[in-house]
Amino acid sequence: MCGIGGWVYFGGHSEAQMKAVGQSLVEGLKHRGPDGFGVEVFGGEEESIAMIMHRRLSILGLGDQGKQPMCSLDGRYWISFNGEIYNYLELASEFGLTTNTGTDTEVLLQLWSLKGVDCIALLDGFFAFAIWDTELKELTLARDKTGVKPLYYYLDHDGDNSENIIKSLSFGSEDFALKQALELQGLEVSLSEKALKSHLEEGASDRNMLFNGILELGMGCCLTYSCLSLDSKLNPISDWGRVIIKPWNNGEYLRLDDGAGWQQQLGLNEEPKNHIELLRSQLMLGMKKRLRSDVPIGFAVSGGIDSAALVGMAREIMGKEAHLHVFSVVAPGMDGDESEYQKLVVEHVGGIWHRVDVRELDGKYLERYIKATHRIPVAWNNLAHFALCEAVKAAGVTVLFNGQGADELFGGYPHYYKAAFWNEKNTLWPLRRKWPLGFVAAGKQWLKAVLGSWVGRPFETCVDVLMRKDYYGERLTQLLRFEDRNGMAAGIESRNPFADDYRMADAWLNAWGDDTWRLEGSLTSKLVDGFSKGYLRKAMDVGLVPKKVLWRVDKKGFSVPRNEMTLQGLKDWEVWVISSKLDELVSRARRQNALDHVLENWGINVLGKGSKPLVFGGGDVKLLDELFRWAAMGCFLETFPCKIEGGGDG
Repeated sequence: MCGIGGWVYFGGHSEAQMKAVGQSLVEGLKHRGPDGFGVEVFGGEEESIAMIMHRRLSILGLGDQGKQPMCSLDGRYWISFNGEIYNYLELASEFGLTTNTGTDTEVLLQLWSLKGVDCIALLDGFFAFAIWDTELKELTLARDKTGVKPLYYYLDHDGDNSENIIKSLSFGSEDFALKQALELQGLEVSLSEKALKSHLEEGASDRNMLFNGILELGMGCCLTYSCLSLDSKLNPISDWGRVIIKPWNNGEYLRLDDGAGWQQQLGLNEEPKNHIELLRSQLMLGMKKRLRSDVPIGFAVSGGIDSAALVGMAREIMGKEAHLHVFSVVAPGMDGDESEYQKLVVEHVGGIWHRVDVRELDGKYLERYIKATHRIPVAWNNLAHFALCEAVKAAGVTVLFNGQGADELFGGYPHYYKAAFWNEKNTLWPLRRKWPLGFVAAGKQWLKAVLGSWVGRPFETCVDVLMRKDYYGERLTQLLRFEDRNGMAAGIESRNPFADDYRMADAWLNAWGDDTWRLEGSLTSKLVDGFSKGYLRKAMDVGLVPKKVLWRVDKKGFSVPRNEMTLQGLKDWEVWVISSKLDELVSRARRQNALDHVLENWGINVLGKGSKPLVFGGGDVKLLDELFRWAAMGCFLETFPCKIEGGGDG
């Protein structure tokens, strides 16, 4: 919903230098906040040592009342905040806080003044924020538990110092904008060869950081950077330039204790009768808070249960008179078209249906996407989702609800079943994958996963471990990264109730406190009446979702006819596929031969031409996927020329 950034430099810079870097970030992140911006510079005894900035997309507290960076009442703390705190009204009431702006940002700032970093565990929502302590000369960065909002940083080490002191820290909501700000500081930032090769080989450009030296703050972590020692507020001596990164909740997950304590922790008014009723109550409570907005909201509906559940609950909460805007990607008459099921959902809730036809996305749309997002797309899904976000903005809607996180939370992915097939109760399964190589390392990982404090129970099945790894790890986070970039590039905010309610996630992925409410983590416990995501289906089976959508088993996620769309774009992409920028990464001959083979055998401009359905074998599908990745990378390197060097382990 916003963009944040800043620069802390031990030793000081002029105010003009600090503001210049701030303005660079303001320009680089302008797509994340069209409704306003602010830059604050903080001085030392002689020179300025810190700067924080903010770009704003207004969701709550319109006008100047939510202007940032925002200062605490006592003048000690300044905050630049990106995200949403859904329970800010409840927190204000609980702690007796009186706000002047009526915003969630001010509530967080006051809580920080009272409790410091411990206040983060109280937040229900998603966030990435920076707080500058003017008294201690200390910067704190924090990120939400599932990584809904990104936050990147760069550490400039003083190599001439024997202690290798970190002389400056720069941060920002997007790595590309941060790169530009770093170059203004006289620092050269190169593309990571490792990240580029990972993208070309696996379609995973975010698995390694794209730019060398630019790191991503871990999910659920805090970073502190101090410019003064702990024992002296006046003398920047031995402890200056220290950086500490640690989990803001000490790596622990919510524990539902015996008795009534868990009920209060989840915020439920009444004790449910069973797990189905419990889940429904949790979802409805969370959805009610997430519907708070001072701007129009909409719902992305793919045709599956996850998105249908969100819009169904919204209709139940908002009432029949509310205007619900529903947005869908369609591919009439083509493989992967979900129009039939999308229509059922729209008719069920009585919403206004906005459709994006993939046939309108021509070959040049790849270039448009890359210029808007400053990113290399993994697949056509990314482009189709961006087109959906543009349609949302064009319709006058600013907040879009998405169903990300439900598969990880309720057991919807096929690899969970593959793991269970081999032996669900065999807790040595993670070890077996690594045998014989890496047995010791795998053993340590297994012991930590199974016996560590973050698990919640002394023993786990392999499916338990996999689901937590997916939810709190790279699988979900990579999806959220693209969703955030696409939404911000189009000027809208994405909300993901299944991914940003960590209390619900902790409860359903970890142990219950007593035998009455113990939810077994095995896969079979997540299969209700033989259906995957069985608990979610049962919870929604009270008229919230059409029966035909609720109990379908053929949904394959957010899919588009990628093969046909790739063929349509290849003629426009030819210059990018064979771009010299790729020569050091992939053989030119290999690329040229692949392009010639596909064009010769399949032709071009196949969409909407009334041709027979295309049938592709495994080899052809792989080839088309490679051509897409080559074209995407070639276009990116042609659009944003940058030196390529090794590294990218960060």
